[in-house]
Amino acid sequence: MGLAGKRVLLTTSHRNIGSGGSIQLLLLARALVEAGARVEALFRSGLENDPQRNGLAPLKALGVPVHFLRTNRWYSPAQIRRMRRLLRAGNFDIVHTHKGGDLSLALLALPGVKLPCLVNTRGVNFRLGANRFKYRLQRLDRIIVVSRDSKRAMVDVGVPGDKIVVVYGGVDSRRFQPLPQEREAMRAELGLPPDAVVSVVAANLVRQKGHEDYLAAAAALRMKRPELWHVFAGAGEQSHLRDLAAQLGVADRLVFAGFRGDMEHVYAACELSVLASFAGEGVSGVLREAMACGLPVVTTDVGGNAELVRDGELGLIVPPRDPAALAAAIERLLAEPALAWRLAEAGRAEVLARFSTDARASNIFAVYESVFHDKGLAF
Repeated sequence: MGLAGKRVLLTTSHRNIGSGGSIQLLLLARALVEAGARVEALFRSGLENDPQRNGLAPLKALGVPVHFLRTNRWYSPAQIRRMRRLLRAGNFDIVHTHKGGDLSLALLALPGVKLPCLVNTRGVNFRLGANRFKYRLQRLDRIIVVSRDSKRAMVDVGVPGDKIVVVYGGVDSRRFQPLPQEREAMRAELGLPPDAVVSVVAANLVRQKGHEDYLAAAAALRMKRPELWHVFAGAGEQSHLRDLAAQLGVADRLVFAGFRGDMEHVYAACELSVLASFAGEGVSGVLREAMACGLPVVTTDVGGNAELVRDGELGLIVPPRDPAALAAAIERLLAEPALAWRLAEAGRAEVLARFSTDARASNIFAVYESVFHDKGLAF
């Protein structure tokens, strides 16, 4: 029987499809539909009437009905009742939550509702506080984490290890691939000189992503590598980073691209991709995407990123909060083009072999099957 005919609800606290977790939800929905499941989705309300910003067209093209509920840290009885009505009307076999907020809402709404399988994906490795208790609840059948490091962080605060499964995120290789034909047009759109050497930081402009450390590294390279330009692709407040770039003397080599829904084209304009995060990462999806697009990568040793990027073999790894080491790694890739090419080729091959969307979907389907098997239910 498998997933054919099974009713599956995928939930998230995201308002739209734009960042890592919501993109992984979309890719899972596509795989479930292809497997014959009857899929519905739940998003946080706020952008349901704004198709230009909510990015939900791909889900709707799959024939996936999309629901909206307000999700936050504290839930009113009305919110819980609405969630319970959705669960009862859907008669779901599987509910798969993708954030902590929607997991809380599902757990509050489930009493009195028959549901064979409840799964949560946790995509970060922030230390759990009081919220660790919900992950210990027997009602939650499995927790999918995106790295061994994330599993360790949960086990350390008492979450049973036997209910935690490591499933690495996948990359859509049909979308993320080398696109040399897009290089010149994207460089022109971003305002990059034709002869520039371009490093991209694909991350929202939030503190833990380490943009300040990256700018310090960029300043250290300014005199030696005047041809080096920097693209920040991500949403968020820019003013403090613009001020810092001006103070460090790199503002004239820095492009703020904002949030981009076409990162595969942005990568085509660049020579390398850098992630300077110092907290919160599981295994960063932008690393997989950049590697799939054929770029050499530099990443900090944070979260589970070292589980993807083996240092010196698939990319370069540096300590977090160390701009000097970050600058040295970038300079090494620029000074050793043969190394950069080798890392890019090996990185792309690794991602396609081990981190494809098909591999991720198969592993998640196996998690669902194990829950049904443990409960003596047909799958």
